[in-house]
Amino acid sequence: MTDLAKAAAFARHCLKWADVSIADTGKGTIIYDGDSERSFNPASDLQKVLTEFLGEHYFIQINRDRTGLFQWQVIVGQQGITTPGASFNHAQAQDDDLLDAIFEACIEAARMDKRRFAGESRSESA
Repeated sequence: MTDLAKAAAFARHCLKWADVSIADTGKGTIIYDGDSERSFNPASDLQKVLTEFLGEHYFIQINRDRTGLFQWQVIVGQQGITTPGASFNHAQAQDDDLLDAIFEACIEAARMDKRRFAGESRSESA
C-alpha cells in the first residue's frame, strides 16, 4: 500500500488541489479535494491523475530493478526544455513501492518547474 501522505502531497503540489483530505471508503482509500467532486483512489485511478498532471508538460520514465531486486526508479522531466524557464534537471525517485516512487518524482518535478510557478505568480498578482 502506498504512503497516503505522498498521494495527498501529489494532489496538493501536482494537481493543485487546495483542500486535500483522505477518507477510507468501501471502495478503498480515496483522496478528495474539499467540497469539489474531484477525487482519486491511489491504487486504481493512477492513470487518470498522472495524465492530468503530466499532460503535455512532462514525460515519465519507469525502470524496474535498477539498484536492487524489486526497486523502482522513476524519472519525471519537462518536455519542451527550450522554452524560457524550463529546467534541464529531471526529478528522480527510487522506492520498493512503484506508487511511492511515482508520487515522489512527480512532486519533485512540480517543485522544479519554474514555468508553472511563474505563471501562477503572474495570475495571482493580477
